[in-house]
Amino acid sequence: MRNTGIFRLRNYLYVAPALICVAFVMLIPLCYTLFISFFRVSLLTNEITFVGFDNFRAIFRDSVFLLAIRNTFRWTFGSVFFQFTLGFVLANILNMDVIKGKSAIRIALMVAWVMPSIVSALVWQWMYHSDFGIISEVLKRVGLIDQSIPWLSSPSTAMVAAIIINVWKMFPFVILMTEAALQNVPDELKQAASIDGANTFQVFWHVTLSSISATINTVVLLLTIWTMNAFTFIFVMTEGGPAHQTEILSIFIHRTFFRAYNMGRASAAATVLFIFTAAAALLYYKFVIGRDKTA
Repeated sequence: MRNTGIFRLRNYLYVAPALICVAFVMLIPLCYTLFISFFRVSLLTNEITFVGFDNFRAIFRDSVFLLAIRNTFRWTFGSVFFQFTLGFVLANILNMDVIKGKSAIRIALMVAWVMPSIVSALVWQWMYHSDFGIISEVLKRVGLIDQSIPWLSSPSTAMVAAIIINVWKMFPFVILMTEAALQNVPDELKQAASIDGANTFQVFWHVTLSSISATINTVVLLLTIWTMNAFTFIFVMTEGGPAHQTEILSIFIHRTFFRAYNMGRASAAATVLFIFTAAAALLYYKFVIGRDKTA
């Protein structure tokens, strides 16, 4: 019994450095943010006053904060849907035996994913430029538009433009993960299903898709968490404008803290963002991942 206890203690010691790093990097800042959300903090005098839920009541009375919540869900759903759809379709195409030059295609597609986000945002910002941007110029040359479109300064196109760059950035990640999973699907299972009379669609739906469901669930969950907490693309290209039409919660938090110097309300907004992210992850795990495990 004593040896068993020592063995268990040794196992905990192995993971202790990782747990300590997680605590310092994630747990302690999270707890501190939650703590500060119940206080009014003066950055000039360093005075801290307990205000209870006043910060939460204030942000939920703020029309910009409510708009930021709506924009966050629009941004997240639009990005994740097209990231996964495009990446999943291309992964299945690349997995076909008839496709030649797969290595070169994979390398070309990975460029977008490995490129630093700040560089990608600046490049796309120039491409979207209403006067000098290549996107409007190409569309005019092919006759789809008559005059340049102010992609980033128009309320009707700014969010769409931001979603496009986010899709371009992350769909190679979906390809990488999905194609790796597809290559691990046993051919024997597909052949057995075909022998039993299943057509191509049935083989794909009941064999291939079922075999890679764990990978799909992980990819969708990661994309949702990353996109909901994204900051770089929108901040660099629009800073939440025009008229707050692209202001998501991360931008609202940044503006409230670094421009309005209101640490308490910024922490309250960050707490709300954490709750939304955690709720989305838990609901997805319960109704999608958990269902697949019990199926």
